[in-house]
Amino acid sequence: MIYYQNYTISVFYICERENNMSKVVLTKCDSYDFITVKNKIKKSIDHLGGFGHFIKKNNKVFIKLNCVGPFSPELGITSHPIFIQAIIKLVKEYTNNITIGDNPATKDLIYTLKKCGLYKMILEENIKIFNGKPSCEITNKKAKYFQCFQVSKEMVDTDVLINVPKLKTHSLTYMSIAQKNLFGFIYGLDKAGWHVKAKNSLQFAETLNDLYGAILVAFSNKKILNICDGIVGIEGDGPSRAGLTKKAGIIIASEDAVSLDRIAVEIVGLNHNLFFLNKIANERSYGEGNLNNIVILGNQLSDFKNIQFKAPQNPLSSFTLKLLKIKRLRNILLEHPVVVNDFCLQCGECINICPPKVLSVNAEGLPVINKTQCIRCWCCMEVCPQNAITKSKRPILGKIFLKHFK
Repeated sequence: MIYYQNYTISVFYICERENNMSKVVLTKCDSYDFITVKNKIKKSIDHLGGFGHFIKKNNKVFIKLNCVGPFSPELGITSHPIFIQAIIKLVKEYTNNITIGDNPATKDLIYTLKKCGLYKMILEENIKIFNGKPSCEITNKKAKYFQCFQVSKEMVDTDVLINVPKLKTHSLTYMSIAQKNLFGFIYGLDKAGWHVKAKNSLQFAETLNDLYGAILVAFSNKKILNICDGIVGIEGDGPSRAGLTKKAGIIIASEDAVSLDRIAVEIVGLNHNLFFLNKIANERSYGEGNLNNIVILGNQLSDFKNIQFKAPQNPLSSFTLKLLKIKRLRNILLEHPVVVNDFCLQCGECINICPPKVLSVNAEGLPVINKTQCIRCWCCMEVCPQNAITKSKRPILGKIFLKHFK
């Protein structure tokens, strides 16, 4: 009897501990067949209490897309229309008050939605496309660098936020998943200004966490649900055309963007120590980044052991990034953007986005980079529709010096 009582008490405490731990749901999904995707998403969210746990009748829901640019859905760069339509259908079981959108870095949202294969589907579903220009201020009094952010008002004026990132690597932030997708709260070209204020990936990660903290404050009495489309993603020098399309066959869901990102980096087999955005979020207690405090539901990490993403080229340690705040060292030691003239469409997107405005046009109409003033944010590479901007080789001095600080 004593043994039975001790066993019952042990089971109770285990259950209580799991109930208090952050939950991340992993679900295998190998194709964009609509019925399959819809059922898999529903199954995933059922592990978190179902869509009814997040959405009450007639709630206002905002679906945050990933529309970094006008790219075909097959590339894995932007939100896939089948994945988004499946979410819309599931949300409609609770409310029709749905708004959808993102803040592309350069192009108009409608143009981008059309190129991404999303526009026609959104019209068919009779969903409101948001206007990102009206803004409001959100604040984070515990921020490290920046307390106030101007963000798109419609993203904040909602009862439920459904954040739908892609599973992607990123040349600046190492990975771009749930937390990074929320940088899209900032309107269009306004995002470029934040790269000038935060001039390397470590400072940028701190700034993104300042923003995320402000979003958490704004949504303190609301619901956030993160559903990552990892069926097809991006590896290498993502998050755009410089990266490589990669099939991963997974859906990842969680209320906690930090926990989702922490599990995602394990799934793709990359180095969490270089994922500063996630490490800083955990240190600030914006979410749970300790694997020991995260419960994985559905499929397990072992079910995805054959997935291995290529990392972005030449990621840097936090110590190195602190050292490279010195512009002269940065120019001597680091690679820089290079324009591949034969691929260039002369569209001007790289010039429009460049935060420090160090890109100009030569007599032939081609972009030219002043590499000594370049801050290595890689925005130009991210928005290029033709992969006409790549990274140079790292200088020999940089290879010798930086290998000691990995």
